[in-house]
Amino acid sequence: MADGRIAVIGTGYVGLTSGACLAGLGHDVVCGDVDPAKVEALLQGRVPILEVGLDELVVKGLADGNLAFVHGAEKAVRGWHLPDPRGQVIKLSGRLLRD
Repeated sequence: MADGRIAVIGTGYVGLTSGACLAGLGHDVVCGDVDPAKVEALLQGRVPILEVGLDELVVKGLADGNLAFVHGAEKAVRGWHLPDPRGQVIKLSGRLLRD
C-alpha cells in the first residue's frame, strides 16, 4: 500500500473480489487487467463473475470514487513509491527501479 492506495493485478475471481471488498472497506483501489474489454465492462459496472453482492460492491466503489479499473498492471502501479524490507524506497513504474 502506498499513500493509502492498493493496486490489485488481475480482475479474475480473486482479484476482482478482493479489490471490490477492499474498496468497500474504504481503501482506494486500482485494479489492472490485461483484457481491455473486461476493463471497459467493469468501468460500466458490468461484473462478469457470479458472486452474491459483488456487483453492488463494484458499482458502489465506482460511484464513491475509490475503485478504479485500468488496462495493464503498469497503469495500476504507475508513480507509486513503496518501502522495501530494508527501508529503501522503490519506485514502481511497470518495473522496479531504485531511486
